[in-house]
Amino acid sequence: MKKIIIALLASIVLFDFASAQTIITGEKTPELKVSQWLNSNKIRSDTPTLLEFFVSQSIPSQKRLPILDALAKQYKGGLNIIIISKENQNKIMPLLNGKDYSFAVAIDDEGKTFSNYGVQFVPFSVLTDAKGKVVWFGNSCHLTNDIIQRAFK
Repeated sequence: MKKIIIALLASIVLFDFASAQTIITGEKTPELKVSQWLNSNKIRSDTPTLLEFFVSQSIPSQKRLPILDALAKQYKGGLNIIIISKENQNKIMPLLNGKDYSFAVAIDDEGKTFSNYGVQFVPFSVLTDAKGKVVWFGNSCHLTNDIIQRAFK
């Protein structure tokens, strides 16, 4: 009986992990579905991009904002940083008002991008090279300058 329960639990965990995994390192990312850009003027084409999935009520997501801003300033436009949320503008703007963040903010079109990327937890980030191929993904607190440099190769 124990073996059956263990096997059942293992299959549930593996199935859940497999269904959450929709991006693959080295592959092109799914299309970014955005219904509204709050400041898209900070996006450059043919530039590596860090896409940060965000929820305003998530304390870890909130704590990432100044860190991501510092990263955007460090790379001075050489790295696109996009914060994407499936929440409406009214929930996000209080966290942004009065701050001149150097990253772009986008509203996910009906959660399609979250779904296409398999995002179930935030913060979650995807780093791509200039051609849109995945270089790295995970929690951005684990993102290092060495990892970011891979996007420029």
